[in-house]
Amino acid sequence: MARALDVLGERWTLLIVRELLLGASSFGDLCRGLPRIPRATLSARLRVLRAAGVVDGYRLTDVGAALAPVVRELARWAIATDSAALGEDDLDTAALTWDMRRRVDVAALPDRRVVLAIEFTDRPISDSRFWLHLSRTGVDLCRDDTGAPVDIWLTTPTRAATEWWLGNLSWQQLLRQPGVQVHGDHGLQRELPRWFTRYLFTPESLGMAT
Repeated sequence: MARALDVLGERWTLLIVRELLLGASSFGDLCRGLPRIPRATLSARLRVLRAAGVVDGYRLTDVGAALAPVVRELARWAIATDSAALGEDDLDTAALTWDMRRRVDVAALPDRRVVLAIEFTDRPISDSRFWLHLSRTGVDLCRDDTGAPVDIWLTTPTRAATEWWLGNLSWQQLLRQPGVQVHGDHGLQRELPRWFTRYLFTPESLGMAT
C-alpha cells in the first residue's frame, strides 16, 4: 500500500486517472476537467504516472485502467460519509459544465442543433455563463455567446445544479430549488433530462440509495 501511494498518493494524481477514465485524451482535456490544477503540477504528475507505467501518452495502460475499481470505491466512500461533503469552495462551474459536455447522450438529442444556456446566479460574471451547443454530430461548450439563438435558458445556483449532476436531486427536484428557473421551448424542456447521463459516479450508478 505504501508503494502504491508513492505513485498515486500525491494530490491530483487519482483525479488525473479519473479524467482519463472519463475520456480525456489531451493535456487540454485534462486542464478543462481539472480547471484548478496548475499546469506545471499536471505535467509533473503525468511524468510520474508515465514512469510508473500507468499512462502512455494521454491514454491509460492496462495497469492504469485497472485503477477504475479504486476510483469507483473512493467515489462510493465519499458519498457514504460526511467527511468528504462538498464545501462551497469545492463547487466549480467550469468543471461542472465540462463534465456536462462529455456526458451527453447524443442519440437522445433532437434531430437539429439545440443551444442550452446556463447562468449560475451566485458566481461572478466570468464564471457564471456557459453555452452548450448540442447536436447528434457533436457537443461544444462555449464560454462566450456566439450569437446562436438559445432554445433553453437554465438559471440556477451552483450548488443546486451540482447536486442534480451528482445524482442527489432529480430534475423535478432541481426545478423546485430556490432560484432555479428554466425558460424556452417547452417541448425541449421536457426532453432535456434525457440528454444528460450525469456524473459517472452518481449514487444510482454505484448501487446506493439516495
